[in-house]
Amino acid sequence: MAKIEEKDRENENLKNEQKKLNSIDGYFKKVVLISTLLFFVCTAFAQKNSEKTGSLLWKISGNGLTQPSYIFGTHHLFPISFLDSVAGLKQAFSACKQVVGELAMQDMLALSNEVQVAGMMPQDTTWQMLLSEADYRFVDEKLTAVFGTGLQTFGMFKPAMVSMSYVVAFYQSMFPQTDDATPPDIWFQQEAVKKEMPVVGLETVQEQIFAIFGFASLKRQAADFVCALKNTDYTLRTLVKLNNLYRSADLNGVAKMFKEKSPCPSNGEQEKVINTARNKQWLKKLPAIMKEKPSFIAVGMMHLAGKDGLLHGLEQAGYTVEAVVTE
Repeated sequence: MAKIEEKDRENENLKNEQKKLNSIDGYFKKVVLISTLLFFVCTAFAQKNSEKTGSLLWKISGNGLTQPSYIFGTHHLFPISFLDSVAGLKQAFSACKQVVGELAMQDMLALSNEVQVAGMMPQDTTWQMLLSEADYRFVDEKLTAVFGTGLQTFGMFKPAMVSMSYVVAFYQSMFPQTDDATPPDIWFQQEAVKKEMPVVGLETVQEQIFAIFGFASLKRQAADFVCALKNTDYTLRTLVKLNNLYRSADLNGVAKMFKEKSPCPSNGEQEKVINTARNKQWLKKLPAIMKEKPSFIAVGMMHLAGKDGLLHGLEQAGYTVEAVVTE
């Protein structure tokens, strides 16, 4: 009888652990699908002021285009109800013949799966090797407080992977949504599929994986995560400020915000991988995409701002880039 009861307890423990793993797996998949904007916020770089500001929606014309295209700066974790407040958005979307995003929706499932593989910690490395004993206990406690399990479960993943999951959970606890939680980027692509419009991705799955994991060593990833956990008040202030700047379409304010001193500064390699290099690659692809069909381009707001942003880059390439500010 005692053996049966012991076996039942073991089975119950296994079921509880599986529930935790399923919950964590769900978080990771959601993180991938929303393109990890808030992870990039924590490592974004200082840009010079942009002359293009005051709108999230911009019309692109000229330079041989027979019909204009439009580019919209998204906030990957904002409720889609916000889109109703953007002047001219519905008209611009209806006028286009294809939708362009950072990653095409048909590739997102593959990205979710491949990121989880790429996010696994190498077998010859442990979190104990990356952190001091005190920091290890600190991270374990913080994760347990949010997810109900700590590094006993999360230890199998790289720090960047764990950081993304934690930041999204932190954001959602601070700014709970009451309406459809579908990220705007995905919503635009879903609408395109309904209308039988083509969906084009600016990046491949492998390029997105490199943007997530290719910018820093495991040691640096772990140090950045510890710093973020120790400065959650700063993170919250930054997120509140970013949300307010987004609502007011203040791209200049976004560019200035990242010039402010941060307790967890990024390095030059992060800057190149996360924003500058990606923008340059997208600017090479967009002319052919827009020439083929009038396109509705939806990418993260920070890709629009600054001298290295898409708006300035498109203008430098010879296009006329105008804010859409009225119906």
